[in-house]
Amino acid sequence: MPGTVVDRLRERARQFPDSVALVDVTRGASLTYAELFDRAARVASALVARGFRKGDAVLAYLPNAHEAVECELGALASGCAWITLTARLTWPEVRGVVVACEPQLIVTNAAGARTIRDGLAAFPIEALPPLVITGGEGSVKEHPGALDYEAWLLTAPPNFPSLDVGREDVARLRYTSGTTGTAKAAVLPHRVYHASLDTLLDELGPWTAADRALHVAPLTHGSGALAHPVMHAGGINVLRQHFDVNDVLSDIAHHRITTLFTVPTMLSRLVSASNFGQYDLSSLRAVVYGGAPMPEAQLALAVARLGHALVQIYGMTEAPWPITVLKPADHTPKNPRLHSVGRATRTTEVRIGDGSRDLASGEVGEIHLRGDNVMTGYYRDEAGTRDVLVDGWLRTGDVGKKDDDGYLYIVGRQKDVIISGGFNVYASEVEAAISSVGGVLEVAVVGLPHDDWGELVAAFVVTEPGAPLTTHDVEAATRRRLSGYKVPRHIEIVSDLPKNASGKIQKSELVRRVTAAGPSAAR
Repeated sequence: MPGTVVDRLRERARQFPDSVALVDVTRGASLTYAELFDRAARVASALVARGFRKGDAVLAYLPNAHEAVECELGALASGCAWITLTARLTWPEVRGVVVACEPQLIVTNAAGARTIRDGLAAFPIEALPPLVITGGEGSVKEHPGALDYEAWLLTAPPNFPSLDVGREDVARLRYTSGTTGTAKAAVLPHRVYHASLDTLLDELGPWTAADRALHVAPLTHGSGALAHPVMHAGGINVLRQHFDVNDVLSDIAHHRITTLFTVPTMLSRLVSASNFGQYDLSSLRAVVYGGAPMPEAQLALAVARLGHALVQIYGMTEAPWPITVLKPADHTPKNPRLHSVGRATRTTEVRIGDGSRDLASGEVGEIHLRGDNVMTGYYRDEAGTRDVLVDGWLRTGDVGKKDDDGYLYIVGRQKDVIISGGFNVYASEVEAAISSVGGVLEVAVVGLPHDDWGELVAAFVVTEPGAPLTTHDVEAATRRRLSGYKVPRHIEIVSDLPKNASGKIQKSELVRRVTAAGPSAAR
């Protein structure tokens, strides 16, 4: 097997050089396969010409744009360690990555360059790597020393360098979402890219040249994995920078989209759209969702409207998706397996353990993983690596159980257990109970510090537009479903929930908001 996934994709692309590979709808641009791999080869050559060696880090701070795709291909082919950050991050967040990983080059657009420049005043850095800025020469004039991306490419030959890149060499430093603390960089070798491609070809196939993937979730996160199987088949990757319900529905109909990745909030808004039925969505065959639990009512609506195409997945930074897959055949009304995340793929072994033994079906414990899609460790963090990689297994920190047929159910995070009055309360169980209440769009349950109970169960609820839901309604409905000690003592109806760049709810921010308001706020 070729050393990098780029080698595999190049071999396939020779079959359809004149077919469209990318459509950048935000900027009205497109690239054929010949053009895409010509530009990716120039990126790789330009990196080698600058003296980059295998393992040197390149950071991309870009939105969903064709440069993000060609830079990733070029960096992987050059043997560099690829770091990609969504354009939604602030400079302090980007700065933390730059300090920790010391990339030798940052590729960004005009907006990203301004964010960096303006942020340096309040959050300086000892040595900022050189910037390569997309958008034309006008974008670099206000940034002394920066390079224009197009000019940078044109100075390099369109030839991929001949390098010995092995499956265990570093391909990517992928940052965790940081929802349970400081973000870490998972070291992903090239075998992870091979495993991801093989698994997606297997689990979401068959793939053909008629496939069209819409990328509106960040390429830096779950959506990016879909790009490679589409390229492998000679299909088209359609890129959009911002999520808008009407734009996405229009894109699906106009471009005959067959697959896309969504977080539950996106999927909920799509299926809840008042004009949903006005669009021809018959081309969809794999609408992938994951990353967080989905409210029961919204999931039921999604099943009713798109059940034939829904695919739920489980994945994580340290072991990219799909670890498990819940396929369209399981997306039937009131199927109890809708509460699961499906069964393990052929790439990954999944077991439930308690630290000393494997647990039987139905027993709750920590989810452990083993396979080619698992990281080699955390970057420059030996202690953190030893904590999670034990005897060849990745200890995920997620708590779950499996049924007799191998379906995996996520109970919660080990750090998401609320200990109230000596009882363990899993936030996900309370969230599931509240999500079943009509009118609930999103919910987050956290533990708040409490003098008597240690922690107090608190719920933050976002309602559907116009839903006449009150905190009393939420409490009463939860009390009917759960034991008394699990019922939230603090309930707020809020307009939205704080989220990070990958769309995950930042529960620590909810705790901070309440505790900052004083003790009375948590009563």
